[in-house]
Amino acid sequence: MNDEFRPVAYTALERGTPVTSKRGHTFGTLDRVLDDGKGNILHGIVVTTDRGLKFVARDSIELMTTRQIRCSLTDEQVGELPPAPSGRRRTRPWFARGRRTRRSSM
Repeated sequence: MNDEFRPVAYTALERGTPVTSKRGHTFGTLDRVLDDGKGNILHGIVVTTDRGLKFVARDSIELMTTRQIRCSLTDEQVGELPPAPSGRRRTRPWFARGRRTRRSSM
């Protein structure tokens, strides 16, 4: 399989990845992912567009590859995306984050 179409987990997405509509029109690039902070649950993505930062909910994401993020949104729906929520910025891959260790309780 060509790497361009190889699906990846959201934790492998990189800032600047093109984000496309259902018809294949690029409407922005990935700014950051919004997750649960542990790398377990994706809530959505923040996309840099020509009209500012916009939020795309996880249910609107069809496919994430190393080369693009394809959404199920029509071009009309893209124009109606809500502004991005403020929140924690996560732009590093999950494996670059510091690992938390549990302390044993005595």
